[in-house]
Amino acid sequence: MKKFFKKQKGFTLIELMVSIAIFAFMTAFMLAKYGGFNQSVLLTNLAYDVALTIRTAQSYGLNVKSANRNASDFNYPYGVHFQKDATSFIFFVDSYNDGVYITSGSNVDAVSPISTSNIKRGNKISKICVGSVSSCADISSLDITFKRPDPDAIIKADTDTISSYSYAEITLSLSDGSATRRVSVYSTGQIAVMPD
Repeated sequence: MKKFFKKQKGFTLIELMVSIAIFAFMTAFMLAKYGGFNQSVLLTNLAYDVALTIRTAQSYGLNVKSANRNASDFNYPYGVHFQKDATSFIFFVDSYNDGVYITSGSNVDAVSPISTSNIKRGNKISKICVGSVSSCADISSLDITFKRPDPDAIIKADTDTISSYSYAEITLSLSDGSATRRVSVYSTGQIAVMPD
């Protein structure tokens, strides 16, 4: 009978409670980090969407894409318009041929938006700058257009139809500003997405 009631080893109640507490803490920690990780992934996807829209404008501008279904004129530039602190950006055809997206005034009918891409989940365009990689000046609006046969980007700032720049950078950020992604566009037509 003594062998039958031999002391058996196992978890005590305290050991069980400590194990459950550690598991609960690790689960809560992972869930908190998952939200931030998810937001970071969505911000990266947004940066690639911006770069892809600019690349699409370049493709439309260089290929034989007519601005009008029934038209045979293929000489209009295509571009993307960005506004600081905006929650959308506009892909457009510049039928006025001045390199900027105009929303008011006498040339408003000359610019045709193709699509508007909305930025969701509280993200936004937090900063736009032009100039060079080492010296980038803040601006409020940016237009990047492409016109055939030249694959180079035409970079215009603040609806200035005369000046053109060699470099532009669009900074996208989370709603709380904890993470950013930058989309760089060079006048040579190169487009790059960079993390913080």
